Amino acid sequence: MLKRILVNTSSSMAQLIVSMVVTFIMAPIYLKLMGHYDYGLREMILALVGYMGMLDLGMRPTVSRFVSMHNAQKSRDELLTVYACALAFLGMVGLLLATFFWVWAAVYPEWLSPDDSDASTKYVLFLLFVGAQIFFAFPKTVVGSVLEGLQRYYFKNMVNIVSTIAIAVISYIYMTPENGLALLVGLGALSQVVKLLIFGAVLLKPALGTLYPNIRYFSREKLREMLSFGLKSFIQGASSKVERLSDRLVIGSILGPAALPVYTIPATLVGYISTITMTLTHTFLPVFSDLSARGHQGKIKSIYMIVSKLVVALVIPMGVGICLIGGPFIAIWMEGEFDPELVDAILVLLVTYTLVPMLNPFASRYLTAINKHVIFAKVAPPAALVNLGLSIWLVLEYGVVGAALGSVLPVFIVMPIFLKVVAHNLGITMLQYMKHVILPALTPVAVMGSGLVWWRVEYGFPGYLEIVLAVVVSATVYSVLYWIISLRKDEREVLMRVMPARLRRNV
Repeated sequence: MLKRILVNTSSSMAQLIVSMVVTFIMAPIYLKLMGHYDYGLREMILALVGYMGMLDLGMRPTVSRFVSMHNAQKSRDELLTVYACALAFLGMVGLLLATFFWVWAAVYPEWLSPDDSDASTKYVLFLLFVGAQIFFAFPKTVVGSVLEGLQRYYFKNMVNIVSTIAIAVISYIYMTPENGLALLVGLGALSQVVKLLIFGAVLLKPALGTLYPNIRYFSREKLREMLSFGLKSFIQGASSKVERLSDRLVIGSILGPAALPVYTIPATLVGYISTITMTLTHTFLPVFSDLSARGHQGKIKSIYMIVSKLVVALVIPMGVGICLIGGPFIAIWMEGEFDPELVDAILVLLVTYTLVPMLNPFASRYLTAINKHVIFAKVAPPAALVNLGLSIWLVLEYGVVGAALGSVLPVFIVMPIFLKVVAHNLGITMLQYMKHVILPALTPVAVMGSGLVWWRVEYGFPGYLEIVLAVVVSATVYSVLYWIISLRKDEREVLMRVMPARLRRNV
């Protein structure tokens, strides 16, 4: 099991690294070629698409959980039933949502035009390709979730890596100011088609049980069971998307699409904290489901505590580093496009909003796996509505920075509630969790942060070389301190066992 977790997690991290590198290279190119308006418009429409994605009704984690559970029970017929039910349901949802954009393209594409005049071809094509991307994305999600439930993340991740690089290369060669908006979304739609075909073909392999979509296995009773389970995840996911995406729609609607890049560029940088966290935690949902189905509660607790400690040890210094280095990095990256003080303020607020929930990174995966995730359905919607209301009010009062401020406040109420539920189910107290998971990172990160503040005041970060040097030095100092003073002997022994032999000899 450990080997599979490492392979899946490593491949997920490789996918993330490729995505980060591609974003670093391509984001300023996209912004220059597309302009602030089209770049911001794409962000707005993708946020709208994200809202529509809520209509999967939590089917992605549901499929992953049910497939993992039935695979542990070696029930192939049940696997085929889950596959058929999810594909039929999400295929229909995808068709309905795609039709919305196709009708929009036919009836009123002028709404996307900056002056609300006759829409150019690029806006019509943009809407048509958005619809096509949605149409294929929903069934692709089902097939991908089946692979996740079978703990075959590595194959899925490798395909995603190739797709990301291919889209970047093609767009770099062929993108122009006239076609950029439609080209990016069109390539995204094409990638969904290719992934759907590849993932589906892989599931036909005997080693994976020769799983295929067959309407004969469709069951209304099973679909109702899956929707009942998924509804709890849906409410959590919907609330999360309202929190993450509402800022873009609020800013774009009130201040205009051209105001969005100064917010979305820092948000992209900060978003890697949650992306890395989700990447590291994603593979554990089927692991927890498998162990829960086998009754290994003690093993779940042991795994939960050590992996939580390690993930928190990673995300806290990332957040501090982005707060102190992110502003100068964006100034160089975007060639001075934005007000540096405004960027710094947005970064601090967004890091706070992102980091606080990440202090309990496996909450959603664990509670979903043991079917105790109803707490998200109770708490997340009010928090999301408060977030939305605050964002609208504060954007009207303070502009772009108000959206970030509106996102911060609710997380300080929500995070302790989720932590209390997790601690109760693990059989520990909240204080025990904080002492074991969070507290060990504070001293090393305080030393690292003090060093970065001194560096920024004394020397600044005038170029990429200085930024890279600061990251390497601060990360090294933090890692050494954390290894020496924050990890227990047994934790160091666990890490030593999973290190490559060559690296172990040098530790």
